[in-house]
Amino acid sequence: MDIQKIVDEYILNPDKLISFGETILKIIVIFIAAKVIIRVASVGIEQIFKMSSKAPVRTNERREATLTKLCQNIVHYVVYFMVIMTVLETVGIDIKALLAGVSVAGLAIGFGAQNLVKDVVTGFFIIFEDQFSVGDKVKINDIDGIIEEVGLRTTQLVAETGEIYFVANSSITKVANYSLGEKRKEIA
Repeated sequence: MDIQKIVDEYILNPDKLISFGETILKIIVIFIAAKVIIRVASVGIEQIFKMSSKAPVRTNERREATLTKLCQNIVHYVVYFMVIMTVLETVGIDIKALLAGVSVAGLAIGFGAQNLVKDVVTGFFIIFEDQFSVGDKVKINDIDGIIEEVGLRTTQLVAETGEIYFVANSSITKVANYSLGEKRKEIA
């Protein structure tokens, strides 16, 4: 195909330009809507946990911060997945066929993603067993620091010297939580 044909068919064709412009506009609206949804959901989650902190039966503040961040991360992942699917559909990619292919490939990838699954499962146990929370002073696998974030896949520690350590949850084998008061409970 020569250049003049490409210019005539794609650049000078008003119908193609209008269609392309509409698609770009839809994608921009999708991203703006996603940002708004994430922001509203994040504020809503924070408000829910603030209200629960005023309840007669209260959880500790560090646990609330951890659960707040976890819920916000889940909202982010779900919204981003929906954005990707919607954008792909907007540009004309058949989502059903894509998801069918992905599910078959998912089985193959699943064997390679065993560590990811271990990280997520361990992350759930860490969070729901309340082994440590955001702000706790801990020692994890010979790393001393303060918990900055507990995610489903990784835990972030800030050392006294300022380094930030990202520890895969599945690799956490030994935790000493110094913030549990006088008990100094060791979980092995």
